[in-house]
Amino acid sequence: MRGIRLLSAVSRGVAVLRPGWALSAPRPGRRGAPLAIALLLTTTAACSGAPGRAHEGPGPADTSEAAAALTYGTRPVRDPSITYQPDVVIVEGGPRAIRSASSDGLTWTIDGKARGAQDVRLGKVLYATSRAVGRVQEVRRVHGDVVATLGPVEFTEVFRDAHLTLDQDIDGGALHYLEIPDLPGAVTVSADAPTDAATEAEQGAAKNAARDVPTTARTIGQTSVRAAHSGRVGAVVAREPVRVAAAAGGTLPPARSSSVTADLGEWKAQPYRSPGAFGLKFNHKAAAGLKVFVDFSLKTEKLHIRSDVPISGGRVADGATFAVEGIKSVAISIAAGAANGVIDNSKIRAEVPVQMTLPIAGTPFAFNISWKFSVATALGGNNTTVTAGGEWGLDGAIGMVNGSIVTPKLSVIKSIMDSVTGISVGVSGIATAVEFKVQVGVGVPAAFAGPYAKLVMDFGVTNGSALGAPLTRCVGATLDGKVGGGVGVSVSAVAMAALKKLLPTMKFQLVQESLTPFVHRQQTLPDVPLCKS
Repeated sequence: MRGIRLLSAVSRGVAVLRPGWALSAPRPGRRGAPLAIALLLTTTAACSGAPGRAHEGPGPADTSEAAAALTYGTRPVRDPSITYQPDVVIVEGGPRAIRSASSDGLTWTIDGKARGAQDVRLGKVLYATSRAVGRVQEVRRVHGDVVATLGPVEFTEVFRDAHLTLDQDIDGGALHYLEIPDLPGAVTVSADAPTDAATEAEQGAAKNAARDVPTTARTIGQTSVRAAHSGRVGAVVAREPVRVAAAAGGTLPPARSSSVTADLGEWKAQPYRSPGAFGLKFNHKAAAGLKVFVDFSLKTEKLHIRSDVPISGGRVADGATFAVEGIKSVAISIAAGAANGVIDNSKIRAEVPVQMTLPIAGTPFAFNISWKFSVATALGGNNTTVTAGGEWGLDGAIGMVNGSIVTPKLSVIKSIMDSVTGISVGVSGIATAVEFKVQVGVGVPAAFAGPYAKLVMDFGVTNGSALGAPLTRCVGATLDGKVGGGVGVSVSAVAMAALKKLLPTMKFQLVQESLTPFVHRQQTLPDVPLCKS
């Protein structure tokens, strides 16, 4: 499979097509029988346990555990079909054993009396819940509790033998919003920022991001989204060391059913869901001379996940499948204005510190939707405005099927060229890109591990000068679409630099990821030499 290095093989399983969950019984003559999961995300009640479920611990989970699981994830599973790696330390008690998590999702305080808590050691892989999973970078005892700081781990560093099979519709109304206020590497700022705003390592990572080099952590990773003609981006916003943040009392807020708006310096971002749609709104705060508003949305019809990921001996099959179906169209609406012309222009590249999530009860996994975006403005002249909007149909799945990336076919529903308008004494434009990623797995928020599929859409619009209007007004637009998929940890170069600053002893290798393009369109109107020049 091009651009993706998966780790090897076992047998293929059959998804359970009924409400709830199932753990398949061992099959004669087979090692590591598959874990077959029907992912039922219809109501938040799916988070709670039910009699007969084979989760670890005495009896079914109660309502308080179901509520805690929305934030902290589900408890580990003890089942013959799953074999964990030898250095994995399982702490029993599930989310009820979690006292708190730091606001960056890296430091977890665990009930010291929970079974397994006293076995947590430096260098071991802690597994307390599906979100409290990682290699221990620091551990200490505080008032009898265990406080552990976790770094990234690969999916196969947790599971030695398992088989993840899904074939299920996703009800967006069941998803909750989990805010990670201090997500490492959430924001990059202009390369013209003061040089003391970042370490040498962070500046190096920013150079990679500026060259639009996709980077991944070991197996698979997260590409930094690229805005067309966006220019350079630079230093990562500095974060306090994780131990200082934890000492200051910053904690992970509880997951909530209503949408969350994240502050990203002078920008704001708000993921949202509505019946038949998922979206991301982001805007520049109107108090400044620059005003920008972007609404990116995916219209869906029976959003569906199909997965077949077998793991044996710590290796994932080359022919693994993880695909998202039911995305029917993608749309964008853009509005930008600058009171003071070029001096108001801005750019940002951000990993949105709000995820859409739901634990998968009775399994060791969580379901996750995450977002990235970038935007760069190039507005000339005082009181300049640019607006545009378009919609495109998508036909087909995104992600990975039998080890190969699959991409949708694109059709035009509403041409963005017909909508480009605004007022400017000079040529003006805006470029933006959005990444939508679906993943099932385990891990801390900054380094979630497991099978995933992603869609990256890149838009750019330009509006000609009003001074040229007596001759002709030129407008232009670009559209690029790419798909990625695989099994692994997703970390961008910038986020990795932030993690290395927070966790100086962390050792985790970055490798490059390839995205598969499925559309590239560029158009300028009218089709005359003046506009082409």
